[in-house]
Amino acid sequence: MKKSFSLLITIFLLSIFSYLAVSILETKSLRNTNLQNQYLYLQAKNHKNFLKSYINSIDLSDINHLSIEDEFFEIYAIIKKSTNFFEINLHIKSKKFNISIYEKLTKQLNFKE
Repeated sequence: MKKSFSLLITIFLLSIFSYLAVSILETKSLRNTNLQNQYLYLQAKNHKNFLKSYINSIDLSDINHLSIEDEFFEIYAIIKKSTNFFEINLHIKSKKFNISIYEKLTKQLNFKE
């Protein structure tokens, strides 16, 4: 009777500790994934801010498409000329992960007198 009771308690404790170990490992894995996605989102946001400041500093009269080569991100802008302004669509997308940022800008035409 004592052997069967100790075996039952051992199996019960082993299953409880196994469940706790699995839940701890799942939590750590999820936390690492969230940190990685947060880092990639910040990096994509930095690329977007750089592309936006670069576009504001150049003349867009002869440009329809602008892209920047990067190892981890697809960075490009599609530029459409309207009557009084340029309509600019900024796209930043991670090549390996499901992270993408889009922004639509308008820039006034510079009239030369």
